[in-house]
Amino acid sequence: MDVIFTIVSRNYGAQAASLMESLGAVEPGVRRVVVTTDGPIAFQDPGIRTIDAATLVPDFAAMCAYYDALELNTAVKPHAFKALLAEEGVTSGAYLDPDIWVYRPLDMVREGLARAPLALTPHTTRPLLGQANPNDHVILTSGAYNLGFMAARAEPQIVALLDWWAEKLRFDCRVDFANGLFTDQKWMDLAPGFVSDLALLRSPSLNLAYWNLEGREVAGARGGWSVDGEPLTFFHFSGFDPARPELLSKHQDRVRVQPGSALADLMTDYAAALLRNGHAEASATPYGHSNFPSGKPITKDVRRRMLAACRAGEDFGGGLTPAAEAWADIRPGEIIREPVTPPDGAWLASSAQLTQWLIADQTAPAVTAMQSARRDLRDRFAGDEDGLKAWLLGPESLEGRFSARLAPDSAFADPDLALRAARQVSGETSEAKLRLAAYGLAHRADWPGHVATALRSSFNSPVKELARGHPFPRLFLSIWESRGDLQRLFPLSSFSERFAFLRWLIGGGLAEYGIDVAALPPNVDSHPVFEMARLSVRRAPGVELRQPANGAVNTLLVVERWTPGAAGGDALVFDAGASRFRTPEGAPAPAPAKVEKLVFRTDPGLVPADAIALLSQGVTWGSASS
Repeated sequence: MDVIFTIVSRNYGAQAASLMESLGAVEPGVRRVVVTTDGPIAFQDPGIRTIDAATLVPDFAAMCAYYDALELNTAVKPHAFKALLAEEGVTSGAYLDPDIWVYRPLDMVREGLARAPLALTPHTTRPLLGQANPNDHVILTSGAYNLGFMAARAEPQIVALLDWWAEKLRFDCRVDFANGLFTDQKWMDLAPGFVSDLALLRSPSLNLAYWNLEGREVAGARGGWSVDGEPLTFFHFSGFDPARPELLSKHQDRVRVQPGSALADLMTDYAAALLRNGHAEASATPYGHSNFPSGKPITKDVRRRMLAACRAGEDFGGGLTPAAEAWADIRPGEIIREPVTPPDGAWLASSAQLTQWLIADQTAPAVTAMQSARRDLRDRFAGDEDGLKAWLLGPESLEGRFSARLAPDSAFADPDLALRAARQVSGETSEAKLRLAAYGLAHRADWPGHVATALRSSFNSPVKELARGHPFPRLFLSIWESRGDLQRLFPLSSFSERFAFLRWLIGGGLAEYGIDVAALPPNVDSHPVFEMARLSVRRAPGVELRQPANGAVNTLLVVERWTPGAAGGDALVFDAGASRFRTPEGAPAPAPAKVEKLVFRTDPGLVPADAIALLSQGVTWGSASS
């Protein structure tokens, strides 16, 4: 082989460095290449060549938007193969996943390529008995061949295969088991029929991993590992965490590693290599394509919408751009602003007068205003008043179209509304997890105290046996109790274990539950140990919160949809259909804190709902007209 490459995001930089270190020792004559997908990685080894995936893949910017990290990295593979095999002097090449360590020269791979243009390793060479994970069904849905390894010759039939593969992966490199797809891997089930011959490398010495390790014996010691008596060529450490070197993989429960065994020693050696190559720093690096330019996280739903739009030829903004963010903010088919007779009230009064009236009126006109303006709410919650209120507490409040602070206390007094709102936002069904989701939602959606206090107070009380020297509210214990992996990683029996758990929470654990650090009570957030933990962690992107209103403007025009002539001058525009502020030119703008004159140019039946949305986003005004 002339070239061996891998593909990584920055958080896998230590795995890539370790793979290249192992190759440098046993394959010193090959070109070693790392293709990076979300930013540059600096390797200390000068023999490692890096290539930016953006230089290899057409429409790479769009792929970064509509694929997640796993999907993007695997979609790059045929393009990287094609580019490297086309380089001068290259006759063959191999791809290896970054979490592989190569122990011996890849002579068996060379032998395979001598007899066939394509070499692959099957996931299994014998049935996986029982229901432990993985099992035959898991392998069936994932693909016959493990694409952590692939080798190919530089010849026309391989170029044709790569062209076909790249085209399939343009839109269908998804984790979508329901539609028979699993990234780039499932497509390769068809590859043997497209080439003149296939080298099916069945030796356990190649691509040994958790899915084919059961019943095999790893023996030897450093520099002399073997499997079933055969010298080990490369091991695939998929799902391995160097912080827990005794656990083979987070993806399986089939193989148990015996302490003191040769397998345990092999894993310990690999863990040491990862740590030596900077795993602690690299693994904490946020994924470079997880947010829009504003910092707003990209959800899976938005990625799928962008993929569908791109496949249909619709321009969604070309990538992770402000235009794409504006496009994503408008969710077609979900909001139907079709008003019926609006409720009577002080809708054209000043913001202060309107707010006072809304809070004082026990009929909750803010709720009625939303229902009157939106046909989708009327259709979805016909006869379900509590369902409507929960929806307003959850999705509508998060989008800035409603605030429970604009209703009398009695309107949202039922504590079950909080859990129902959390279910509508998170999709969780477990009551324990719903309460955690509601804790974070209360802060993100800016619930008033009478809605949030009872829910949050039970979580904010300290756990006495764990709070010795630590800020340890029941919230933290509830998260820990909900996850077996956390209980294994952080037993909480010592100060250092509790401190490590705090670092996990700050580094992204709280965000997994929709909880921003700012939502924690002051006695936790300001605790010296918590502050020390915070300073020691590079935090993952947190939960998005609406930015406070700022600045003052003379006139704000409320329109249904921004168009080039919507402003009619230099006035700021509130795009009511998207619930977003825009400049006269249509660019996103922050919410103004104060408006002298508010002018509604929407349907009269929509004015109440639009006024509610403006108040919900912190806008005040002196006078209003329509």
